[in-house]
Amino acid sequence: MIEIDDKDKIRIAKFGANKLFEEDYNKRQKMNARQLIDLFDRVWSNGLERMVKTAEVIPSEEATRRLKNIYHDFVDAAQEHRSFYHLKAEFIAQLQPSKNNQYKLTQLWLVNSSDTHPKTLYVTFCSVEERELFTALAQSLGTNDEELGLRLIRNFMDLHPGYTYKDADDKSAG
Repeated sequence: MIEIDDKDKIRIAKFGANKLFEEDYNKRQKMNARQLIDLFDRVWSNGLERMVKTAEVIPSEEATRRLKNIYHDFVDAAQEHRSFYHLKAEFIAQLQPSKNNQYKLTQLWLVNSSDTHPKTLYVTFCSVEERELFTALAQSLGTNDEELGLRLIRNFMDLHPGYTYKDADDKSAG
């Protein structure tokens, strides 16, 4: 069995990955504690618990390597780390062992990148509003945010000799 303190349910539901929760980030920020606990419990009972229970145990060093630097101070080597995939994304759960093969969930992180996707660059905006502005800009230009981001990066690379990338098969190159 895995237990979760209400304070951890609140934190994970409020700040956790949008992929896990049916409510978007901005709406979750306005929820009260009871609503956040209910949201977490709903997601937990709809499959998240099973995924965490059956996830692959990984060394804490591997968990640290896969996570963004801002999470490194929260990785506790004395706890167990489990990796699993859900909705085409990797997650790492941190569990504190207790008596009789029981655990307490203390952290749940979305892995933003990994060596398994070496062609991918993730960008973190300063705020949700800034991210939404970028998406709106891309749409106003008749493209999506990923295409616009790639175009901007390649245009910047073109400004620096020796770093220009051209692929004849790629319509967004150049």
